[in-house]
Amino acid sequence: MELEQRTEAIEHEALTSLYTNCPAPTRKALGFRLVNIDDALLLTAKADPSIMLNRVHGLCSDKEIKTSTIQKIAATYTALGIKNYFLHLYIEDQPQASKQQLINAGLVETRGWMRFVRDVTAPEPTSSELRIEKITSDHADEFARIVCEVFEMSDAAIPLIAALSNDTRWHLFASFDGDTMAGAGAMFVQDELAWLDWDATAPAYRCKGSQSAIMAARIEHAKSLGCTHIVTETGEAVEGDPQHSYKNIVKHGFTEMRIRQNYKPGSL
Repeated sequence: MELEQRTEAIEHEALTSLYTNCPAPTRKALGFRLVNIDDALLLTAKADPSIMLNRVHGLCSDKEIKTSTIQKIAATYTALGIKNYFLHLYIEDQPQASKQQLINAGLVETRGWMRFVRDVTAPEPTSSELRIEKITSDHADEFARIVCEVFEMSDAAIPLIAALSNDTRWHLFASFDGDTMAGAGAMFVQDELAWLDWDATAPAYRCKGSQSAIMAARIEHAKSLGCTHIVTETGEAVEGDPQHSYKNIVKHGFTEMRIRQNYKPGSL
């Protein structure tokens, strides 16, 4: 349970860093804001429909979610004209009354995200013709373009992702085919815990070992920084989905930790 709480805490910091590092003109262009409601942290970006910038963190505890909290969250997104957003939570930890309040607010369960964890033992050897580098701000825009394309974020969000290179807690890795960036992957480090995020591969370079090589590089780097555990997540396994990301995570020694449910407005 302690490790689970620590993974929630590091994700909270990683999400907050998106806002604190975001250039002011980009915040304005995206309509990007953080809103705190009780224990919940709301990411809101009314000019970008990506779920990555419109979601609610902080509800994943065994504390009963107040009816007023759910109502205020829904009202906040409605007032901003945001119709697509996620609430992350562990529904099995909630009493039936809280579940009913989600229904009353017009929220329905959608595909959850599986959280994974591993220690920092060396990963299995990987093979790729692509070159892996830990990048700096010099390559941050290229990194961000790949991430925004894969996560269906607007071009206006490119400076948002690129600005992570200015935060020493973020470590950005990329794969290259010659001088061309092929893939991306980030790692946020805090209190001996590493959070892996923003894994993306340019469409032309899929199935060439980019993500495996970037994953291995981040695991090695987490160990060098003194981390004891590494955490990441991806969509839960569902029938009919090839599960490329899921399989890559498991292949690199991660074990399933827990599925976190996602709730969204039911009209979508």
